Amino acid sequence: MREQSVSIERVREKISRFTKVVAVGELYPHEEVVVDRRDTLESYLRTLKPYIIVPSIIACSETYMIIDGHHRLSALKRMGIRSIAVTFLDYKSDAIVTDVANPVSKETLLLAAQTRKLLPPKSSFHHIRDDNGYLQPIILLSELRKIDL
Repeated sequence: MREQSVSIERVREKISRFTKVVAVGELYPHEEVVVDRRDTLESYLRTLKPYIIVPSIIACSETYMIIDGHHRLSALKRMGIRSIAVTFLDYKSDAIVTDVANPVSKETLLLAAQTRKLLPPKSSFHHIRDDNGYLQPIILLSELRKIDL
């Protein structure tokens, strides 16, 4: 287990650019959300007053396209949250994989975000390839953040 976390930290050092709080309108989704899933998440988050702890959204450092966190962002926007912590990554890195079972190119995802012609929900399932060659969920690169409600 220790070796795996060290390997993920090395990948973080290579591809993570910075984490900062940005206005939710600055981010560009590339896919729709599953409405029931978003609504369930929102309902749950509303029970956690006076604050919630959530992983930062993950986005491309050049384009601000959301890589991971579409449902979190959508739920938080509906809750009136206007800014959110975002971890920005080097999306050009070969360590970022879009989806093993149903590979969709990064270029296709970026185009969907740029043109705002969103793909169906769960069109991508991003992972990172660690130093040992294993795929890990990209959310492991997020930082936990507190949001006051």
